[in-house]
Amino acid sequence: MTDSRKRRSLLLVNPRRKHRFHWDLKEVCEIMGKKNAITPLALPTLAALTPGNYAIRIVDEEIENLDPGTLNPDLVGITALNPNVKRGYELADAFRRQGSTVVMGGPQVSFDVERTLEHADAVVVGEAEGSWERLLADFESGRLQQIYRAAAFPAFTRQPAPRWDLIDTRAIMSIGVQTSRGCPFACDFCSVRRMYGPRQRYREIDNVIEEIAGLPIKHLTFVDDNLTANKPYARALMARLKPLRVSWVCQASQEIAFDTPLLQAMAEAGCTAILMGFESVNPDNLRDNNKLHNRLDLYDEAVRRIHAAGIHVLGAFIVGFEHDTRAAFDQVYEFATRNGITYLQFHVLTAYPGTDLYDRMSAAGRLNEVDPDLLNGVTPTMQYRHLSQVELFEGYFQTLERLLDYDGVREKALRVLGNGAFSKEHEAGIGLRDKFVSFSHLVRRFLITTDRSRRRLFLDLVGLARKRVVSMSVVVEYLLFVSSLRGYVDYLNRHRAEILETIRRTDRGPYEPPAGPAPDGQQR
Repeated sequence: MTDSRKRRSLLLVNPRRKHRFHWDLKEVCEIMGKKNAITPLALPTLAALTPGNYAIRIVDEEIENLDPGTLNPDLVGITALNPNVKRGYELADAFRRQGSTVVMGGPQVSFDVERTLEHADAVVVGEAEGSWERLLADFESGRLQQIYRAAAFPAFTRQPAPRWDLIDTRAIMSIGVQTSRGCPFACDFCSVRRMYGPRQRYREIDNVIEEIAGLPIKHLTFVDDNLTANKPYARALMARLKPLRVSWVCQASQEIAFDTPLLQAMAEAGCTAILMGFESVNPDNLRDNNKLHNRLDLYDEAVRRIHAAGIHVLGAFIVGFEHDTRAAFDQVYEFATRNGITYLQFHVLTAYPGTDLYDRMSAAGRLNEVDPDLLNGVTPTMQYRHLSQVELFEGYFQTLERLLDYDGVREKALRVLGNGAFSKEHEAGIGLRDKFVSFSHLVRRFLITTDRSRRRLFLDLVGLARKRVVSMSVVVEYLLFVSSLRGYVDYLNRHRAEILETIRRTDRGPYEPPAGPAPDGQQR
């Protein structure tokens, strides 16, 4: 049945970022003929919540360019994070000048509503379900409000399938899937708890599986903040995932390593990597940042068990906590090297709006004015306790270079990929054409070179594959990711002087707390 309401046009936009993230994988995308690793799930989800009287177009500027002057939509919806919010405001201003109504949403604008309303006609705070439908009804009746905020978190038990038909999925490497929202943990530097609430809300598994079965790509990224927190749910999900023959990555907490049956079920269901927030190897930092669920004494064993299941550990580390001195860089390096972690997310502690850390640093006068374009986990955002901002960035950059040194990567690769657990080919592995293209690139990058370390890495891993200790597809993926992570180091090197100049302008040196105890016994 056709919708008899007036036809309207809706443009949904993800603004481009000026600077890269650590895990953008731009080089891998280029090799595989892709534009980006993933597109934000928010856009196809909003499209699925929109009634049929809207002609919808989605533009992800990480995939295609957007010229506001060539479009004249009735309504524009823009989602934004910190590092792309400036571009979001620029687009919002341009579309409003042309007469379009502009709505903005996402984590950044949800915690900065007043500033956003200088550029947008309305803001959706928090989750869209319920608020988006009310906003559209008000827009159609000419009663648009400035702020839409749900009275309670939506149940999130059943979701319409995201409108991936509105995105050129041939241009991305992976598709996002969400089974739950909310997080019971209260990590000091994270905004998820405020954004989605302290209790995890789960979708019905039938609803999740129906969505996955209809996806055009079989490489998935579960965007849940902890996919395996609810163990019975996770076990049921793995049983239903296994027949779908998909490959996927997820986030999970440390305890998954010690649930051997569930970990094995994840491997059999297509899990290739788990992002794990180690954050720090200093127990005082873990305590101060409410990371009490992290057991430092079990870190090494957790990594060993996950690798033994044939799943990569994607380790997340942060430097710049209150107890971090220059020694923190060596501690991260030594832990990653000892445990064979090549896949990593390594960041400078960043005070993002919507976090307890931001509020605490603001109250102490420790925040720096930082261009939002540079809020990509690399640029220092405040006064740190034992390191100047320049020292922190320089230490970070030098450590990242050390972590991705080819000789060090070879040592880690042989230890992990040589354990025999990565010998199985992925069910949703690389296609024949992509195998040829990617292997040709790797030959040029790692074999036809005067760099002996690169050649040795390539030949040793291919040698393991020929002995069937590890599958060739795992070797290819591993080397592609290494190439891309090294590309990120090269990117930072090209922009290093620019970033340093920005940091020097606001660097006030290490923070010296005033004498006397802090209020309420809290850390200053």
